[in-house]
Amino acid sequence: MSFVVYSIKGGVGKTTLSVQISQMFDYTYVTNDSHSSAHNLMPEEKGFLVSSEEYDEIPFDENIVYDFGGFKDTRINNIIKQANKIIIPTLTSIVDVQATMATLKDVAQINKNIIIAINRTKNNNKAIELKEYLSDEIKKSFQDLDISIVFVRESSVLEDSLFDCEYVETKAGTNRFKRHIYRNAIEDMIILKKDLEK
Repeated sequence: MSFVVYSIKGGVGKTTLSVQISQMFDYTYVTNDSHSSAHNLMPEEKGFLVSSEEYDEIPFDENIVYDFGGFKDTRINNIIKQANKIIIPTLTSIVDVQATMATLKDVAQINKNIIIAINRTKNNNKAIELKEYLSDEIKKSFQDLDISIVFVRESSVLEDSLFDCEYVETKAGTNRFKRHIYRNAIEDMIILKKDLEK
C-alpha cells in the first residue's frame, strides 16, 4: 500500500499527518515541497525530497507516504492515480473548506479512494457541523463518492512528533501516564489507520 496526503492549500497539517502515517506503517516518507524539512528529520533512508528542480517525474512505489505540498504540481497525478488512499487534510475555516472542495474535485477525477481529515479540531460543535456540511456538499457535488471523514483533534503531541518523527502510540509506549496524556492523538491515529486499511 501507498498513500498520498494532499491539499492545494498550505498550512492544513499535511506534513504532520504524513509523518504520523509513515511511522504508523513504517513506510518511507516522500515530499515534493522544497520548503519542508521533514524529510531531513526522518530516520536514515526513510525520508526523501523530490523537488521539481531535480526530478522531472516522481516514481511510484509501494510502502510510501507521499506528502504533496500546498501548490499545483503536475508530476503528482500519476502517484495519486496509483495510491491506495488519498488523505485530504482541512481545517475548520471557510477558506480551508473551499480549498478542500477544490482539491476533492481535482483528486476525484483520478482516484475515488479518499479520506478527509478535519485537522486540529477541538471537542466542539463546529467540527461536527463542518463534517455534516462537507458530507452534504460531497453528496451534492459527487454522488458516486463514498468518502470517509475523520477528526484529528488539536494536539501538541502530534505537532511535536514532527521533530522526532515518531508515531505517537510508539512514543507513548506502555507508560500509563504518557498513554493518558497522548490518548486523544492515539485514538485519532487508530481511527485513521482503520480507514487507511479498508
